[in-house]
Amino acid sequence: MRADTSDVAFRLLLALGDLWEGLHRAGIDPSARGLHMTQEYLGGYTRYCAGPGSHPRLVVEWNESSRHLRIIRCEPWPGAEAAISATVAFVRSEARARGISDIVDRALVAACKEPLKPARKTVLPSALQSNQALAARRT
Repeated sequence: MRADTSDVAFRLLLALGDLWEGLHRAGIDPSARGLHMTQEYLGGYTRYCAGPGSHPRLVVEWNESSRHLRIIRCEPWPGAEAAISATVAFVRSEARARGISDIVDRALVAACKEPLKPARKTVLPSALQSNQALAARRT
C-alpha cells in the first residue's frame, strides 16, 4: 500500500480511522478483521497509526485543511489492502445490522472519490531510515 492520498486503499484507511471511535461506541469492533488503528488529534493534524497488530506499520499525520500528509513511518505491510478490504466489509455489514449504515457508507463513499485538490506530501527521514533498516536486514 502506498501512503498517498491518490491511493484508494489509503483513503479508505483514513476514513476507517475517522470512524473508529464511533464504531466502538456503536458496539462494532473494527479490529475484528485484523486491522488495528489509533487516531490522535495534534492541533491541525490528525495522526493515524495502523498495522496488523499492536506495532503500527504505518504512521502518518494528515492536515485536511492544508491537505498536507506527513509520513512518519511506512514499513512493508504484506496484505494491507486485504486487511483494509475485510475491515470495510465487516464494518459495513455490522453498521447495516445496527441501523447506522448511512453514516458509515457516506464516509467510505467519500473516501473512494478522487480528491479534487492535490495533497502535499512530506516523508520524514525517520520513515526512510526504517525502510532502509528493513532492507538491510533482508540482505
